[in-house]
Amino acid sequence: MRLLGLLLAATAVASWPLPTGPERRRLAAVRDGSTAVATGDWPVAQRAGRWLVCTAAGLSVALAWGGPVGLFAGLTATAGGLRLLARADSAGERRRRERRAEDLPAALDLLCVCLRAGLPVNLALSQVAGVLSGPLRDDLALVCALHDLGADARGAWSELAGDPVLAPVARAMSRAGASGSALAIALAGVAEQCRGQRQEKVEVAARRVGVFVMAPLGLCFLPAFVCLGVVPTILGIASDVLG
Repeated sequence: MRLLGLLLAATAVASWPLPTGPERRRLAAVRDGSTAVATGDWPVAQRAGRWLVCTAAGLSVALAWGGPVGLFAGLTATAGGLRLLARADSAGERRRRERRAEDLPAALDLLCVCLRAGLPVNLALSQVAGVLSGPLRDDLALVCALHDLGADARGAWSELAGDPVLAPVARAMSRAGASGSALAIALAGVAEQCRGQRQEKVEVAARRVGVFVMAPLGLCFLPAFVCLGVVPTILGIASDVLG
């Protein structure tokens, strides 16, 4: 039984899914002509793989321990594994979103320069994507791939229309024509708006840090305030009342 549990644990570790960004998966699906982007097959497969890995790990723990204790430990291991994987996905997505928000204003500035120089939109996007790194490059590469497949501006940006970071860019690109100064002006406005939002977040974070710094200092002064201010007052009132 213990050997079987160890074998199941090794199988669970061997089948652990490798981390890949969703933009890379969507881009690979577009280039391969797959329908996984439209049908959402990947999230279902990802959830099924996650359940399989955590269930195998929990079963291995249950077989290794044996009895009611092993059953409880196996259920706990399965639930804990699912919880940890969900948190890891949320943290990774948050880091990716922050990275894209940081890179977006500079990317829009480069795109405006390319458009004002007379480059077509698709060529300008490919040039900007070539100098970027990180998840934003994958987003722009996805749009370029859809353009190469014959999609118009609205269809190419429809995949990112609901994205919290790139939705303003997608709306501006969908409304604009093939190229021209009007699109460059709209994208420059979006870049300025992104910088303003980023500055607001930085200021909020700075104020939050100030509160966190002052909280320990207040806790340090709290015992002195109680001993020098509250306790003498209570003792004085008690002495007057009790005579």
